[in-house]
Amino acid sequence: MKTSVRLLFLVLVMLVGASQLFAQARRGQFEIYAGANIPLGPEGFKDYYKMGFSLNGQYVFFPSVRVGIPIFAGYEFFSVNSDAINDDFESALRSVFQGSGLELVSSNLDVSGSASIIRFGAGVRPYLTAPEASTQFFLFGNATFNILKSKTELNGGSVTVTDGINTETLELEGGSSEGDESKIGLAIGGGIEIPAGEKINLIFQGLANFIFTSSEEIDLGDGTTEKVGGTTSFVGITAGIIF
Repeated sequence: MKTSVRLLFLVLVMLVGASQLFAQARRGQFEIYAGANIPLGPEGFKDYYKMGFSLNGQYVFFPSVRVGIPIFAGYEFFSVNSDAINDDFESALRSVFQGSGLELVSSNLDVSGSASIIRFGAGVRPYLTAPEASTQFFLFGNATFNILKSKTELNGGSVTVTDGINTETLELEGGSSEGDESKIGLAIGGGIEIPAGEKINLIFQGLANFIFTSSEEIDLGDGTTEKVGGTTSFVGITAGIIF
């Protein structure tokens, strides 16, 4: 009889402990957030693309009250900076004509294009604040799988030069180039969750993305080569809702 009482008492203790554990567990949450991205590298990406746009959705489940596991999908979009391309094109032409007796009058390239990234991934999100705190601070690190697409179109252009007497305009033909590849990457950052209602919170994040794209050697035609490309990186600032 005593053994049965002890066994029943042990079972009750275990049930009470389990109920307390589950009472402390955080419920899973859906998050939708959007924001802006700033290209960092490589140089061709940083110099010739404008600030981008980001849209993401994810679900976070909590194996413990201080650690979340996010599973997410996202879309990043960047447009070509035609002004920057034209500035560098003009600078290169002036260098070519220097000392030749010709002077650049004007140049213009009609350039358009974009780059996009579809991202999937999962990671870990440790929280820095106690579970009962209304405002939550966290860090995160994610592994990502990235599908990258890019397209650039030259719709024509012109270069006008003069020798001081005669002026001539050269019309440039159009063309296009496209790229498509899949690469793995990492994203690291931190954020804050702020209450916004009984069932909705706001989330703000800052993050750095690194996609392990390849580099290549370009022959410059003078017996030298230049390394271009490398890891694609950009920083993002996002805001969204949690429900």
